[in-house]
Amino acid sequence: MTEAGSNSRLITLLYRAGIVCLLLMPLSVLAVRLGVHFRIGLLLFAASGLLAGVVIVLLIIVSMLPRSRDRRGQVLLKTLPAVPPVLLLSAILSTAGKYPPIHDITTDTNEPPLFDAGVDYRGEEANTLDIKPDTIAQQQEFYPDLDSIITELSPEKAFERAVGIAEEMGWDIYNSDPTNGLIEAEYTSFWFGFKDDIVIRVRRNNGGSELDLRSVSRVGVSDLGANAARIRAFAERY
Repeated sequence: MTEAGSNSRLITLLYRAGIVCLLLMPLSVLAVRLGVHFRIGLLLFAASGLLAGVVIVLLIIVSMLPRSRDRRGQVLLKTLPAVPPVLLLSAILSTAGKYPPIHDITTDTNEPPLFDAGVDYRGEEANTLDIKPDTIAQQQEFYPDLDSIITELSPEKAFERAVGIAEEMGWDIYNSDPTNGLIEAEYTSFWFGFKDDIVIRVRRNNGGSELDLRSVSRVGVSDLGANAARIRAFAERY
């Protein structure tokens, strides 16, 4: 086989590897949604991004070789299928270090709202709902802005408004208990379909009401700030 032929075969192989990486990312997401363990799905997702990065680097190196001088642009175009997986993985990794390794966030760190029906909805393999002092400490350090929502609305009206906002935000309410001022719901993430549980507690506060929220991921260690962002979004709408 000639040197040029060997070079062409390598370029073709790398190009096809890039296509495989491009297809593997959505397939990893689909696999998790179909019931494959989330760790396997995340591993496939990460592997496709890393392999895509290797493909891009190798194709760039090949394009710089003397034998590729006359078709350098064509070789570089072969990197395109590998670009999306690298960008997606890079976007996730770039935010990982900004958030603490916690997934249980609340507006009341002294007396967090407790789940009722959520205990059964989460399943046996879900993260514990036990309140951990180290988690509370990290939340106070990283999310000091989160606080109870104080409103002049009566508890009844405050409860109704909370239900309406939860529904507007796409939360699936599975427990609505106005007598005890308790709302429980789940949120399903767009990509992998991960589920987080939210509890809203409504209590009388002088002439108005006080609302506290708690948002907890069912799986994983760090939520990458998702639960805190969800609580902020609710508070902004209230």
